[in-house]
Amino acid sequence: MEQARKLLNKSKPQEALERLKTILPTTQEEWRVHELIGACFHDLSDAEGSAQAYFNAAMTDKYLRSQRTHFSNYIFALHYLPQLDAPTLINELAIYNSLYRDTETLPKPLRITHCALRIAFLSPNFCDSSSARFYEALLTDCDREKFKVTAWSLSEEEDAFTKKIRRNVDGYFDISETSFEESAIRIRDSGADILVDLGGHTEGGTTLQIAAYKPARIQMTGIGYFDSTGLEAMDYFIGDDFLTADDEIFTEKILRLNNAFVFRPNDRMIHEKKSRRPFPHKNFTFGSLNNFMKLSDDYLIAVKNILDYVPESKIIFRDTTPLKSRQVALIERLEAFGIKNFEVRRGSDNYFTDYSETDLILDTFPYSGGMMTALALYMGVPVLNLCGELPHTRTGADILRIADVDELIFYDVDAYISKAVELANNLAELSALTGKISVDKLTNTKSFVENFYGEIYELARRY
Repeated sequence: MEQARKLLNKSKPQEALERLKTILPTTQEEWRVHELIGACFHDLSDAEGSAQAYFNAAMTDKYLRSQRTHFSNYIFALHYLPQLDAPTLINELAIYNSLYRDTETLPKPLRITHCALRIAFLSPNFCDSSSARFYEALLTDCDREKFKVTAWSLSEEEDAFTKKIRRNVDGYFDISETSFEESAIRIRDSGADILVDLGGHTEGGTTLQIAAYKPARIQMTGIGYFDSTGLEAMDYFIGDDFLTADDEIFTEKILRLNNAFVFRPNDRMIHEKKSRRPFPHKNFTFGSLNNFMKLSDDYLIAVKNILDYVPESKIIFRDTTPLKSRQVALIERLEAFGIKNFEVRRGSDNYFTDYSETDLILDTFPYSGGMMTALALYMGVPVLNLCGELPHTRTGADILRIADVDELIFYDVDAYISKAVELANNLAELSALTGKISVDKLTNTKSFVENFYGEIYELARRY
């Protein structure tokens, strides 16, 4: 197993996978092998293989805590798969919740009586990330007379964003070396009235293992995660009428905001937008600037059709990780699909030129873009979206709705393809849509913060 781990660390996931397959029939730690197999499939951008591996790890692990982690990873990976439907998701969330059947919640906190509400934000970390671009304003911009905000991090890792959060909250706590139960006790003893979970099923659901102890009278999730957690201890999901239209899949009640998202660009993004100069394009250029795990077969078939209908056009794919193995794997997939005129780029900090080279972003489906969709709109590049029914298939469309470009949202793959071809052949129409993008609405943090805190203030009055 150690040999396979070394191969994986050397960015040789295929070789590591073959090694692990030979180990599997004889190992006494089957779950550890499946966990590594899941990592191999991740490094090969194989979503189905990754989901199956994490499921196998959960089923063979004998330790409840790590079993929860594997199953959380499995639930997250399911969202990449086109076959995921509401009944399946509801069933898997119920299984996840059953893994907490022996967890005893903490004694119920006292009723909320003090003037300033105490809000505890819980996250796998408070480093700059895609989710940070959506939740930053909630921690830095609220009314400090009415609300006392604390940040609870499960990582000791820090960056400039972490320092910004530290400066702006009423308390910052590193609980990376504290057990889940002790972390919950500390949050409860801090007097937190409301716990806002920013992690959900990201990072193996570590934040959920704290929330399961119910350290706050009211607990909610969202913004950093896009779907129901399935956790009985979670009271609310932060949504809006569009994102959470199908609320039957949620085990949580919906805290309905006017908009579930607001985008706050960081300093680098602001600088790049100001200095952006679109390159002269000899041929029309599409872009797909999302995690390669989101590139479903149905999506790539649509891409091929679009490129075939627009002669001489090309598409740029940019991953969110720098792994060469994923770049090579995607090139092989594209060639197998018969897709030509493409460029496959690894994840990098220097990705901003992509927006100057791209005329139209083809949002992935069924799992659409989040931060990358918001950033593209902010940079002035239209995004074409195929919207579904589950929340993770509606995130990108919700962001387009907020930015006043509903015309770019489609509900049928043929219409999605037709519109892409139409815009590639009608640059005046494309330019008009670009001019319609309401960056002001997309980045209106003041309205979002007031709406969020106003809703939770009214909610707390009922508790």
